[in-house]
Amino acid sequence: MAIQVFIKERSREGENFKATVRFGEYGADYPPLTVANPAKPEQERELEWYFEEWLNFPFTDKARAQGAADFIRVYGEALFRQVFRSDPDVYAAYQSAMRDGGVLLQVIGSPEFHALHWETLKDPNLPHPLAVGQPVVRKNRKAVTNSATLPEVPELRVLLVTARPSGSRDVGYRTISRPLIDALETGKLRATIDIVRPGTFEELLKHLEKAQLDHGGGYYHMLHLDLHGAVLS
Repeated sequence: MAIQVFIKERSREGENFKATVRFGEYGADYPPLTVANPAKPEQERELEWYFEEWLNFPFTDKARAQGAADFIRVYGEALFRQVFRSDPDVYAAYQSAMRDGGVLLQVIGSPEFHALHWETLKDPNLPHPLAVGQPVVRKNRKAVTNSATLPEVPELRVLLVTARPSGSRDVGYRTISRPLIDALETGKLRATIDIVRPGTFEELLKHLEKAQLDHGGGYYHMLHLDLHGAVLS
């Protein structure tokens, strides 16, 4: 079983971050280490283009795309060295974890810390980034709370988006949506649930635009995203 590795931002010093590494839920933090963005501004722009633009049109600018893809490996290995190779004890713990089943990375920090491309983190001795074997879990360092004032309404209006492009290979339909229905029934709340069909981003936009035209802004009180994929245990 993969061992959880917590990479937690502790402070920021200019463009660099101080972070700690911990192996296991109840392990001890290793001494703080320095993490910096391995990319220069122009390289960061190339990565942004590659991730956000080129993948939508993958048959153009192939030479530029190959250069960006090659740099992803360089970036990921540089990030790996900062996190796991700067302290011999951390690297020894990493090697032990890999022998015992691998690592599951949990990155905890500010939006700036999360701007680093943690999914690219790659052990130079392995053929692929660590995220290929286990997902990278990201968490905010501080809980984000937003307050909202809603007028009194006779019922709760919920918009439900259910996406299952891979059919039976995705998580079951009721796994995510059922708790919502149970909560409404337990709270004895009057509710209207509209379902976006098919459950795509394009149809969601169309549905929201139509609701705004028909009813004005703020018609729905809750947007429930029941998306495809797997459930982490």
